Order: sequence, then structure tokens, then C-alpha cells
Amino acid sequence: MTKSPINYLVATLCPTVQNSFVRRILGLLALILTISSLPSAHADQIVIDGYVTFDFPSSVKLKKTGCQNIPFKYVTDENLSRENTVFIVAITPKESNRVFGFATWLSTQTSMGEKALPPMARIGVLQVKICRKAFMYSRNSTNLTLAAKPGTYTANFRAGNTDPVTGSLTGERIELTREIKFY
Repeated sequence: MTKSPINYLVATLCPTVQNSFVRRILGLLALILTISSLPSAHADQIVIDGYVTFDFPSSVKLKKTGCQNIPFKYVTDENLSRENTVFIVAITPKESNRVFGFATWLSTQTSMGEKALPPMARIGVLQVKICRKAFMYSRNSTNLTLAAKPGTYTANFRAGNTDPVTGSLTGERIELTREIKFY
């Protein structure tokens, strides 16, 4: 009788397990762990040199109703200044600057003086909120955020430095884009 690869793996890793039911469960767990550790075919990565590396989904299944978050995992450059730097992720329609959702990373903004917050984590996840109906990000917002529908959009990645006194963007501004599909 020929052993299946899973049974062989379990027999090799757990030679003392005699119960065939336990062996099958262990084999199934090994298979699930193997499959779940494979990289997703729907993932993308973008690097903004000197600032950050993002890993994010290149396609997203939209909920039928309500809102959802799209995770943009990031790792900042080890030499990135912990003061007066910023990067943003925004999802826009192709050929438009209207926004479906966005998220921002900030280092300490010295222009805020004593009210300045500490820098955000060097490694983390920016959650970009999108909704099936148009919405306002806050009560103080004056711009309506667009409703998400199936289609192909642009994920905009922008990075730059802020003036330590005024807080306005100064110097080099980097902008990169990638496609992101909603279905």
C-alpha cells in the first residue's frame, strides 16, 4: 500500500502517533499551514526609497453593504527621520483626484510645538476605509468621500517632508501609483 505525501509527512514528523484518526488530523493541519503560508496571488508591494515599503492587496472583494478597511502593511526605512516626515495612501478613480479612502502616517510634527504627537510605529498597518455609500470621514470634513463600486482604481502612495515651523510640505515629494481592483 502506497502512503500519501501527507501521511508520509506526519509519519516522519510524528512517528509515535499510532492512531490513524490523529494522524489524519495532523496531516490536514500540516496541509492547511502549508497552503496558508504561500504568498497570495492578489498581493502587491511598492517601495518609496528612503521612506517606506508597503505590502497590500491588488484586488479586494467589496462587501455588499457598509464599510470595510483595506490593510496596507508598512515598514519604514530604518533611516527615516522621526520628525517632520509624512506618507499617505489614497485610493482614487483612474484619471481623477477624488478620494474613495485614505490613511496617513506621521512622524512627530515639530510645527505643532508642545501639542505634537510622538511618531507612529515604524512597522504597522494603515487601514484605508472604503464604503459602498458616500461618507464623510469626520464631522469637520467638507468633502464627501466617494462610494466604492466594482472596478479598477489607482492606489496613490505619496511621501515627503514637512517644514519644522509651518508644517507645510517642503522639498522633494515622491508619488507612486499602482492599480487596485474592487470586485
